[in-house]
Amino acid sequence: MTSLLSYTLHDGGSGPLLVLSHALGMDREAWAPLRAQVGPQARILAFDHPGHGGSPPLQGPGSMDALVEAAAALLREVAREPVVWVGISMGAMVGMGLAIRHPSLLRGLVVAHSTAHYPDAGRALWDARIATVRREGMAAIADAVMGRYFHADFRAARPEAVAQARATLLATSPAGYAACCEAVRDVDWRDGLPSVGCPVLVIAGARDEGTPLGMSQAIAQAVPGAELAVLPQASHIGAVEQPEAFARLLRAFVRDRCMAPGTGEPAAEQGDGYARGLQQRRRVLGDDWVDRSLTGRTAFNTEFQELITRHAWNDIWGRPALGDRTRRFMVLSMMLGLHAWEEFALHVRAALDGRDDSRLTPDEIKEVILMAAIYCGVPTANHAMGIAGGILKERGQA
Repeated sequence: MTSLLSYTLHDGGSGPLLVLSHALGMDREAWAPLRAQVGPQARILAFDHPGHGGSPPLQGPGSMDALVEAAAALLREVAREPVVWVGISMGAMVGMGLAIRHPSLLRGLVVAHSTAHYPDAGRALWDARIATVRREGMAAIADAVMGRYFHADFRAARPEAVAQARATLLATSPAGYAACCEAVRDVDWRDGLPSVGCPVLVIAGARDEGTPLGMSQAIAQAVPGAELAVLPQASHIGAVEQPEAFARLLRAFVRDRCMAPGTGEPAAEQGDGYARGLQQRRRVLGDDWVDRSLTGRTAFNTEFQELITRHAWNDIWGRPALGDRTRRFMVLSMMLGLHAWEEFALHVRAALDGRDDSRLTPDEIKEVILMAAIYCGVPTANHAMGIAGGILKERGQA
């Protein structure tokens, strides 16, 4: 299959090729704010989905399979290497399809402001939009779409950006738009997400009413090792509303998760360290706690989270001289001595839930606190005893 999609390729920089996959009713120019933040050193392939910008519409009824195959043809013809796919909304749906159907084409996937499936109520809304566009044209839905894509504060502060997006929407072919609406309406990647093997970053907008946070959480939970970050002041088009924060998340993801070993790129070793650190963190603290922690990532704290994962969990916890059991005793003692009570409670729970070869018993935790009474003081040990005792009582182990 030969690609008929219109695209722009900037291949004069370094690093993995980033493929920018736009939202429904937008085109490749919608990525301009993000491209400005990523910088001229990035290698970028931006394209128009069928029926958008310079690309011809789908032939026949719209389907997500058709959008995925069109994208796969583009990658084989133009990219000719595994890429980091960066998609928003519909563009992210296509990316999920590529990761499931054509995994060799991707080295990383960013799923922004998207969903893997719409419930029946959501599908009915898509039916209504399709009928309106086919009957009345794009102008009939323009106000509603802009309200869905950009929150009220952004619309008031950046009317020129909203006007540009509106003009792009109005220039979109009604037939091409409706066909892509059909594809979006019928999307369902739920069964395939657990098979995705490439690194995945899920980005959500805290103010997104079209694809609320729960939809992003469902994707992140279904894909093994996926991370979730939240843009606090974004709704549905975070690359336009918060391009600096979006670019910061993207750069960290590419640097730490998508650099292939042996390429000679400086960040490749850091990327391996992050992956190993994340595995170690999950083993010591458990998947549930790590998943909650990753869900709380924002553009503000993501670099701190990356630092902890690489250095605390890979560089230190990953050293071979001491086993997990010894490190658990050490961390409990140090957190107690520092009065870092939230961390102390976290590691008490993790120690009780550890694997058979690293789990601590209630009696062993008690011994840590008794020794602390001598070296850190009775009041400190008393407080620690209360925390540990409360946790044991919650678990029926007191």
